[in-house]
Amino acid sequence: EFMDKQGTQKTFFHIFNHLHQNGKQIIMTCDRAPGSLEGMEERLLTRFQWGLSAEIEMPDFELRKAILKSKIYKDGLEISEEVIDYIAANVTDSVRNLEGVLVSLLAHATLTDEDIDLALAEKVVGKVVAATPNVISVEKIRDMVCDYFALPLDAVMSKTRKREIATARQVAMYLSKQYTKSSLSVIGKLIGGRDHATVLHACSVVNDLMDTDKNFRMSVKELEQRLKG
Repeated sequence: EFMDKQGTQKTFFHIFNHLHQNGKQIIMTCDRAPGSLEGMEERLLTRFQWGLSAEIEMPDFELRKAILKSKIYKDGLEISEEVIDYIAANVTDSVRNLEGVLVSLLAHATLTDEDIDLALAEKVVGKVVAATPNVISVEKIRDMVCDYFALPLDAVMSKTRKREIATARQVAMYLSKQYTKSSLSVIGKLIGGRDHATVLHACSVVNDLMDTDKNFRMSVKELEQRLKG
């Protein structure tokens, strides 16, 4: 850690300059943006901001499925789509755990001469990670809202501002903020490619409508019950 450690920061400053002047690529990781760091020398912060800052996010459901399918193909396994969906929905904390579940599935199937089916997947996932059978994701909320309002997904994902579509989009953003741990930027990206400011505005609009429109409030409450059920 560099914060408030002047000696360490001074040494790193010279190392950074040496590497940069010699055309070396420098990759650094941190749990916050350079501008949010405290206890750092200004000259270091300036250098941290020279390069490209990129947020590394947890893989979403579709990416987890893609990772699983790639690993399954490379290992020559045969696993049904149903099992892949179950693993992707319940193993959400790391790619390492996804791979661990596949290794455990293969071991169990080999030792017990069982097929790799949903029952075996449920047993293995329950031992490897804390399974959450009713995982609430932005994608799940988005699709559920589309189904509730009888709207096609591509309409909600589009740029149209038609009232009924915009309202459904805003409800999906509101529920995603309430029931997932996803950042505002991720929610916006997954619901129509919007930014975090749009998500904040959507939440404000939904709150106002719930205060003034009884029928709208009942619709949102019904959607919440479906999520919890």
